[in-house]
Amino acid sequence: MKQVNEMKLRKEEHERLIDDFKTLTFQALEETDMDSFIEILMKRDEVIKKIVKENIELDSNEIDFFYDLEKKVSERLEDARKTVVEDIDAIAEKKRAIRKYTPKFPFPPMPVFFDKKG
Repeated sequence: MKQVNEMKLRKEEHERLIDDFKTLTFQALEETDMDSFIEILMKRDEVIKKIVKENIELDSNEIDFFYDLEKKVSERLEDARKTVVEDIDAIAEKKRAIRKYTPKFPFPPMPVFFDKKG
């Protein structure tokens, strides 16, 4: 009887972990703010570690479902990576432009407002 209860509790824990993973994945995909998206994925990573540690088995339909979700997450991460690379490139170009800029007509020196004598 004790083993049956333990197995039942373990199965409930496994189901809870799978539900948490699914919920966090949907929350991440619905999030529009990139920082929040990444933060949710970090929370989801903790759940993934528990799932791997427990060696939870899934049926083929669940595997297909989670595979499709992971493809969506990967696509979103790839879009974010592209955006970051584009932003870095834009900043680097501005930095190069600033370094190369030399004024054609230098500004005159600022007038002295203070008397050095006293």
